[in-house]
Amino acid sequence: MKEYFDYVFERIPQFSAEHTLIIGDSLTADIKGGQLAGLDTCWMNPDMKPNVPEIIPTYEIRKLEELYHILNIENTVSC
Repeated sequence: MKEYFDYVFERIPQFSAEHTLIIGDSLTADIKGGQLAGLDTCWMNPDMKPNVPEIIPTYEIRKLEELYHILNIENTVSC
């Protein structure tokens, strides 16, 4: 799993782990993969599924609009 992220990041010019957030809806693929790659993670969990103790995301959200707060961006888009 980490190999996939490493492969992708090697192909992104000027990639910076410090400025990267992996956002996903799968704890085992997206969140665990991001953690193994040393990145902050955000679990999109609209149904409030229970978490597993061995995979703890940096952030957990129910709606994409919550990303504005996490990313410190002003929400100027009305949905």
